[in-house]
Amino acid sequence: MNNTIRIILADDQLLIRAGIHALLDSLPECELVAECSDGHQAIAAVLQHKPDVILLDIAMPGPTGIEVARAIRLVDQETRILMLSSIDRRETIEEAMQAGADGYLLKDFVLAELLAALAAVRNGQRYLSPRIEQLRLEPTASGNPASKTLLTARQLEVLRMVASGKTTKEIARLLCISPKTVEFHRGRLMERIGAHDVTGLTRFALQNGVLC
Repeated sequence: MNNTIRIILADDQLLIRAGIHALLDSLPECELVAECSDGHQAIAAVLQHKPDVILLDIAMPGPTGIEVARAIRLVDQETRILMLSSIDRRETIEEAMQAGADGYLLKDFVLAELLAALAAVRNGQRYLSPRIEQLRLEPTASGNPASKTLLTARQLEVLRMVASGKTTKEIARLLCISPKTVEFHRGRLMERIGAHDVTGLTRFALQNGVLC
């Protein structure tokens, strides 16, 4: 696989685009193939260039970033969508992820985080800025854990199987991964959910409809 990450940058603020452009130019792993200043341009650019990742501002003229993400997902399941925003409200983050975003990067990022986020979503992983990860551990206003939408697809698979009573070896065999990888995912789940044991994971799964 080509290691170069082909990127579209969509943000209506010229200064922000210029700053991110300069950062991307300093990363030999990255190639900026197009810049867009509104939602319509972003959709057209994705259809034309078929990038690996689109860096997508959440608040733009025309279709918003969330609306652009929905439109892209109707026709393109391959391009990874990394949201850019200064908004860290849980509701907005979850709406973006439900719309098809693969990651959510707050605009106060540093260069190392930008590269980590791009590499993660390009490789099919979900990326959330560290401050969002912290939000993920906080209770909602109703006192319930945050929605399951901020978990990766693999974490949801592991959570479902753990809550169903399957052992580490059974999960490893069913998912064709090693027991150590299962333990890693379970540990990350506990961190994200704020659970301390399998009982806590099971409770979360029941409360959030993971077990159907």
